[in-house]
Amino acid sequence: MKKGLIHLLIISGLLSAFADAEQLSFDRNAGNYNYLWNDQQGKQQQIGFSLLNYPHHLTKFTQYRPQHAQQYVLSQLKSSLSNIDPKQARVTFNTQNDQLSYQLQGNDQALLKEINTQLHQDIEQHYQNYLNQQYFVEQRTVDGSIGIMPDHNRLAKESAEYLTSWLNSSLNALGDKESSPREVTNYLLGFVQSIPYNQLRSKDNLRGAGYLTPIQVIRNNVGDCDSKSTLIASALKTAFPRLDIAIIYVPNHALIALAIPARASDETVEIRGKKFVLAEPTGPALFQLGKVAKSSSQYIHSGLYTYQRIDWEPPKFKRVK
Repeated sequence: MKKGLIHLLIISGLLSAFADAEQLSFDRNAGNYNYLWNDQQGKQQQIGFSLLNYPHHLTKFTQYRPQHAQQYVLSQLKSSLSNIDPKQARVTFNTQNDQLSYQLQGNDQALLKEINTQLHQDIEQHYQNYLNQQYFVEQRTVDGSIGIMPDHNRLAKESAEYLTSWLNSSLNALGDKESSPREVTNYLLGFVQSIPYNQLRSKDNLRGAGYLTPIQVIRNNVGDCDSKSTLIASALKTAFPRLDIAIIYVPNHALIALAIPARASDETVEIRGKKFVLAEPTGPALFQLGKVAKSSSQYIHSGLYTYQRIDWEPPKFKRVK
């Protein structure tokens, strides 16, 4: 029996367009943040907000490495292995080529079959526990294979309550009127697109395209496509609890989609028979809601995409003027 440790999905899209986002200034002082940037119309925007009392685990993200998963699973198997009588059966593990496999030896075939079934179940359970503890999920790619990626949905959910000061300041910047999802999305897009883009590669290149949590994107003032998509999805779900939101994955890139009424010129995607309007949070391209990069559009029109729904109950939020 062989247990393959699944490969990491790398998401690292970089977009360009005729107009690029421009962040004019960024200041962080003891949990207080101030941003100045030019929006999609070239108009200068400024907001200030606080980011406080967030838990430590939302300020770090360790990239998936098969060796770490192997070590965790093997350490958790000790109790299961201690129940096997070495006189009746022997288990030998192999961890070569980023795969965890084992061989069973013994004379009682019925017993070996029973041990094999239990080991298979235990390994799968320990592996899923590892993914959950490290905020990973298994995700099917456009070619049908399974890879590992950050649990964007869960990270968006757990970060939401700590982003309400940013969301409140953003809504206030739009004026006294009740803003529509389209207006709010365009404002948040301009802000997030202006945050400097970085593929988040480590010097040893082991981290792949990397990932930053929503809290880290704000704190570090940097992010890549799936980091920024998670941030804006978290805020939009809090602002509009009934809004259906999804993160869309095309080869090497991520963007978001919102179930709002589409305009004739909007780029859209269909998810389970429902039309969603697309948005590109990555930057530095200044795309408004409904406009996406040509490469994103081509992949989606060709059916080369998967998605993850933002399906949690947001924290109670009330705008304070």
